[in-house]
Amino acid sequence: MLEIGSSLREARRRRGVELSEASAATLIRARYLEALESERFDVLPEGPYLRSFLREYAEYLGLDGDILVTELMARSPPPAPEAPETPAFGGFAAFLSNLPRKRSVLVLLTLAVVAVALWQLGGSSPTTVQQPPQREAIPSKPVSAPSTHAKPSTSASAATQGAASSLALAAVRGPCWLLARIGSGTGPVIEEHTLQQGQTVRFGLKRPLWIRLGAPWNVDASIGSRSVTASLPAVTGNVLVTARGVTGA
Repeated sequence: MLEIGSSLREARRRRGVELSEASAATLIRARYLEALESERFDVLPEGPYLRSFLREYAEYLGLDGDILVTELMARSPPPAPEAPETPAFGGFAAFLSNLPRKRSVLVLLTLAVVAVALWQLGGSSPTTVQQPPQREAIPSKPVSAPSTHAKPSTSASAATQGAASSLALAAVRGPCWLLARIGSGTGPVIEEHTLQQGQTVRFGLKRPLWIRLGAPWNVDASIGSRSVTASLPAVTGNVLVTARGVTGA
């Protein structure tokens, strides 16, 4: 496990920088910087400020901010959403609950009598079943034998092409933070989270994808059945992925 606080503290001491100097350079309060070095994350503001402060302070000290933020997110996964409460009564049940007990019983008995009467009336009416008209027999045409050189079906070809046009990223050696956008580094965001060890994420490649990887050395990548792990960067970096392969971005 990566020690966030000790990494920050040792990097600052190697540079010979005091907390007050680091605070003036990063515009982050000194007590927040001290809390980051002590891993007292509850002292810092909630929400995106904690990740932003950690990334900015790490990069000021010459460290990789994305790796430290990835470690922080791996320690604190987002809480599971709470199930919505369902009302205890609704509709006709609420109407009956507001009536006195004797009146409720009378209403139920009345409804039961009406339901039985309607059922008897519906069952007593005769039902006429019409026979479908008979059609003249049409002689069947001889069926020719299937060709031995039949082409593969369109659906099978489409399925094969779809499998070959998808990117799979598997975290096999540790966690990896990733950010995926459509087309370029300014395109719409479609995925941003930490891929935990043992997890796999898949993307379709109908359009090019721009992806930033926080720890690419922990990831195996493949397009269809073809491995493209060797095309990933050796350090934190960006790649552009198409159905043809992976290139630096």
